[in-house]
Amino acid sequence: MKFKSILAAIAFLAAGSASATVLNFDDLTEMTYGGGSPLPSNMAYDGTNLTYVQSGFLVTLHAPNAAPGAVTIGTYSYEPQTFNWLDGIDNGTGTFLTLSRVGGGKFNLNGFDYSVDYPDTTDVSADGVSVGAIQGPGTWTSGLTGISELRLTVDASGFAQVDNIDVTAAGAVPLPGTLALMVGGLAAGGLARRRRA
Repeated sequence: MKFKSILAAIAFLAAGSASATVLNFDDLTEMTYGGGSPLPSNMAYDGTNLTYVQSGFLVTLHAPNAAPGAVTIGTYSYEPQTFNWLDGIDNGTGTFLTLSRVGGGKFNLNGFDYSVDYPDTTDVSADGVSVGAIQGPGTWTSGLTGISELRLTVDASGFAQVDNIDVTAAGAVPLPGTLALMVGGLAAGGLARRRRA
């Protein structure tokens, strides 16, 4: 295989397996899900957890102090195409949101849009380690790579919403430095082969 063909194949593999995904919740068009309301096929209700699946990622609302059968998203919201997850009245205190890959695995988090209707601080953790806090609405950008779970926790009685979660599945794509070393190694191999001939 010629050197240019090898480089083209590497570039194709890197571009193909590192494509970003934006979880935009555009299929959530009704005001309320859960709490007895019908669920779309990509959501499941399990006691005090409400799960949502999009593009191979799993968003889970954990509401350990909710009344049985009462966990909801979207209550009191006028922006239905976001994940409105925190409602202290319906879901109780101690609710939190997690993001992971369906079936497990690592992913990279590039950022997300976030809002909470009180000036409460939202704690952000990755794999059980605190990585920061959010106060107020805006876009939260991140360079978190190779994580298996993102968690958002806020102690409030209002609602919070998350949208446009920008993620990439962390696969076997070489890091840019590794890719450069690999290309350099292939180039050296090609030169060695030419010298032998």
